[in-house]
Amino acid sequence: MGLWSSVVKDWGVRIGLLGLSAVIVVLVAMLPEGVVVTGEYTPPGSLGEVRTDATQKFRIEPVPDAGAQFTYSWSPAQYREGIVTYLQGLLAGDLTVQRWYGTAQSVLPLLPLLRETWWLSFQLFAAALLTGIVLGLLLGGLVLGSRGARAFSLGLSVLGVSVPDFLLILLGQMLTIWSYRNFGVRLWSVLGVQGGERGWILPLVALSIIPMAYTARLISTALDEAMREDYIRTARAKGVPEVLVVLKHAMRGALPRALNGMPAMLNVTLSSQLVVEVLTNHYGIGSGLMRGLSYGQPHVVATIGLIFCAWFVVMDGLAVTLRAMANPLLKGGGAG
Repeated sequence: MGLWSSVVKDWGVRIGLLGLSAVIVVLVAMLPEGVVVTGEYTPPGSLGEVRTDATQKFRIEPVPDAGAQFTYSWSPAQYREGIVTYLQGLLAGDLTVQRWYGTAQSVLPLLPLLRETWWLSFQLFAAALLTGIVLGLLLGGLVLGSRGARAFSLGLSVLGVSVPDFLLILLGQMLTIWSYRNFGVRLWSVLGVQGGERGWILPLVALSIIPMAYTARLISTALDEAMREDYIRTARAKGVPEVLVVLKHAMRGALPRALNGMPAMLNVTLSSQLVVEVLTNHYGIGSGLMRGLSYGQPHVVATIGLIFCAWFVVMDGLAVTLRAMANPLLKGGGAG
């Protein structure tokens, strides 16, 4: 199979998966539209905080004869109507949203807001990906150094994959709070408000850890295998300097092998972006998804879900295309 035939086939599969995932996202996100609530309105204060022992936590208990006045049922007709209304609004571009960041529940057009928040998320994603790959290449190259450098490279790459994002973010927030309280020095901004100062260092560091660790592991393994090839021994026998042997010969053979793990690296990084944005108050599309869930706005959840699906497919398709272009068998028309 030739290069472009393989690329077209890969993109066709991913476009089909995009269509399927889009249908699933809309059907699941719009489920609340089919819920029918009937009955009298429950007055405020129908649920009371009860604590009989000062050493115990509060527990929520309903006040007698209150909170049980609503009846819930499922209406397939209303569910279909909600989906149709959403799709019509999406195609027409007239979807609106309430309770957006700092808007005091004023009604605003949804799609322009999501376009702005996606661009903010993309900037963070691109910066973290570039930073992680560059650091990963440098870290992976240490595998050719001394035994200590090799242990440092492998240890840091394993640690980067193992440490959860949320733990790294919480530790970073605690560190800058401790520094500010004790020395008056704020290392980086945390929990910024919408429209105000936005911190980039902490989310950038947290999100770049995964691509750095993935790249370092892939490069170190590929370099270790490449340095055992016959053409490396031939280059050394001809007196080629070791630096050129690594950069010109070993790295050229290692990069195509390392690209095999790029789709997984991109997908994991993009999946982690939701957690990073929420915990660092980086008001991107991930935080918008959580806000749509919190305020019961299924059309917001569905639209952001569609954006994430398209983003996943495009990133994965580009990674697979790059990997195919670096594959010498496909370039030469060999079997893929």
